[in-house]
Amino acid sequence: MSIVKKFIKWMIFRIQVLLKVEFCELHHFPFDPMQPLSELAYGTMTHSCNLLDQAEVKYRLTDGTALGLYRQGEFIKHDNDIDVDVFDISQGQIERLIRLFVVNGYFVGRIAVYKGKTQQVVFYDKDNVIFDIVIWYENSDVYINNSERGYIRTQERRYFKVLTEWPYKGSIYQMPGFLDEWMVMRYGVDWKTPKTYKGDWKDDCYDIAKI
Repeated sequence: MSIVKKFIKWMIFRIQVLLKVEFCELHHFPFDPMQPLSELAYGTMTHSCNLLDQAEVKYRLTDGTALGLYRQGEFIKHDNDIDVDVFDISQGQIERLIRLFVVNGYFVGRIAVYKGKTQQVVFYDKDNVIFDIVIWYENSDVYINNSERGYIRTQERRYFKVLTEWPYKGSIYQMPGFLDEWMVMRYGVDWKTPKTYKGDWKDDCYDIAKI
């Protein structure tokens, strides 16, 4: 039944895209997507980032993943996904990237499209580890993203054009540039104080606004 439901959701999503509906969303996880990351998450991050390197796209670790690694040197205990931003990418590259992940054993849990541009692709693997790719588009001196219905995210261009190299378990990962300033912009001045729960991520996102 889950396969049938996913097929129906996929067909509805594709029809909406073809009809150029302003905001189109596919959302299907055959498990609780809010469950905390398992001990297998690091392996998924390594493999997924290797695929992004293979696809030759620009990306950076972001949001809760960047916060945890920078603040405490590990994933946040209650976090439920691995967060990555992709930018300076064409729609053709995005489609090839999706195919690359699927061929390598990943499943699509969510896709968001706004005004014909893909804004987010969320994958999960056989271990139900979620790899969340948010796609940003350059617009003058800022980058924008519309992955949530009725909202827009905006970050300064410099956080994408200059990146911070961050070592973790023998590998080097890219994070936003001017990292301390980015943390304040993204999470507020109290970003160094850990929280013991995960609520609605938009409540702790200072770069988001209603359209």
